[in-house]
Amino acid sequence: MRTVFRALVVFALALAPQGRAAAQPLPADLALVPPDATGFVHVRLADLWANDVMKGFRDTWAKAGPDALAALDKQFVPAPSTISRGTVFVTLDDRGPAVVGVLAFSKAFDAAQVVKGLFPKVAEEKVNGKTVYRAADGPGEIAFPDEKHILIGFDGSLSRYLARPAAKDGPLAPALKLAAEGKKVIVASADIGSLPIPRDVLADLPPEVQPILKAKRLTLALDLGADSRVDVTAGYADAATATDAEKALKALADLGRKELAKMKKQLEAELNNPKAKGPRPLNDLPQALASVFALGALNRLDDTLADPKLVTRTGTDLAASLPVPKDLLATAGGTIALSAAALLPAVQKVREAAARMSSANNLKQIGLAIHNYEAVHGHLPRDIVDKNGKPLLSWRVAILPYIEQDNVYKLFKQDEPWDSENNKKAAQVAIKTFLSPDATAVSDANGFGLTSYRGISGPGAAFDPTAKKALKIADFTDGLSNTIVVIETADLVPWAKPGDFPFDPKKDLPKIAPAGNRDVFQTLFGDGSVRAISTKVDPKTLKALFTRNGGEVLNDK
Repeated sequence: MRTVFRALVVFALALAPQGRAAAQPLPADLALVPPDATGFVHVRLADLWANDVMKGFRDTWAKAGPDALAALDKQFVPAPSTISRGTVFVTLDDRGPAVVGVLAFSKAFDAAQVVKGLFPKVAEEKVNGKTVYRAADGPGEIAFPDEKHILIGFDGSLSRYLARPAAKDGPLAPALKLAAEGKKVIVASADIGSLPIPRDVLADLPPEVQPILKAKRLTLALDLGADSRVDVTAGYADAATATDAEKALKALADLGRKELAKMKKQLEAELNNPKAKGPRPLNDLPQALASVFALGALNRLDDTLADPKLVTRTGTDLAASLPVPKDLLATAGGTIALSAAALLPAVQKVREAAARMSSANNLKQIGLAIHNYEAVHGHLPRDIVDKNGKPLLSWRVAILPYIEQDNVYKLFKQDEPWDSENNKKAAQVAIKTFLSPDATAVSDANGFGLTSYRGISGPGAAFDPTAKKALKIADFTDGLSNTIVVIETADLVPWAKPGDFPFDPKKDLPKIAPAGNRDVFQTLFGDGSVRAISTKVDPKTLKALFTRNGGEVLNDK
């Protein structure tokens, strides 16, 4: 949240002309932005997508084919192709910044379907007559002003926004009017005067830039029309401060031109080096091309800084209009699109590797908890049973205090089943350590928290229901490094429920479904190590690894 807040301050450069907002009503999405907010960023997403700058992306997207694009729209609500505009704004109160997003769509959608798709488990709250839908196991929340707009918040920001009194005017009103005109693809504005900036911040900055940073209001507007440019304007508290800032900006422009001159001189010297007699080696060509291109870019920037109308002043406002070469933007758009497509397989591999590492860490924590439990109780954890030996709670409940979940552990009544009325609340808690990053759900239809990690349960296994007494490390005569204790699987079960991977050395092994549809599944061995085993492993080898006292001697697999 802090990152978003800072980004608004850093990137929202330029303020629209002063004055009150127009009498005409704002579009529905911009009307949701409080004019007395601290800042906002408004992006006309559909217009940006249709611009020449995005041609490379559009061409790549279209190559997927009409059937694929139609399927995408059918599978999600709202349909991705109907998104029109996006806005993010920040408000400040005594609890700090609150960030709220607004998405506008060109076609109406079914709000109930949106909630269903976003939150498998949802909580509702009424705030000033509006319903806020909140993820029961996460920070996300949404609300629906109407059938074409979605409000998005985090950690209660929507409730704070909906509860605050509506403001009719404020410092951001002119910038909202500018955004409503629809001529700028991006408009961003910030009320710098409302930010809690410590006084000593400006004192630490170079004297040359201090007058510039005394702006009270800043706004940025990106125009990608025929004359592509970024309009920058800053509003100051009084004429004297604006005059000081104007002088400082012109001084910085002169200083910038002097620095550019030094860089141009260096590039020209390299290109016209009398010692570099031709023909030069082809290996020098990329550098030479880059030097020529850089020289042209520096000359272009110098022309901008030399323009006497670069900075104009109207009252207490300073404005600048910076040209944006559309040819460069278009080239960049196409290059990025192709690069993104080429990098997709690599990104997927990185994501899979990260998920495997995270899951391996979960297994290591479980292994450490098992060993710590054994050190305290003198035996390994096992399912908690009633006086007749009927399992009531999983061994995972027993290790909760050893994975920093002691508060959840204390909620359980250990003489009652895992899903009893008294134990239901505790069993519905989502335990991150018990869930693989590749898990397809956090909870089941009844709200019970799920787990991807199942112990090996059967005769001679680490979790042996046929054992007459609790097992100890000494009972693993095959060696802890040769015995699998827990496996990761895509077959999720409630973590509080006694339910492990069934193993019978005399029968065929049940099929193991690896998480993430991988061709290996991760395993926790008795010594706490985590290893990935191929789904094509010989069943005889796997059975040997599942037994703690079978007498097999195996190499690492």
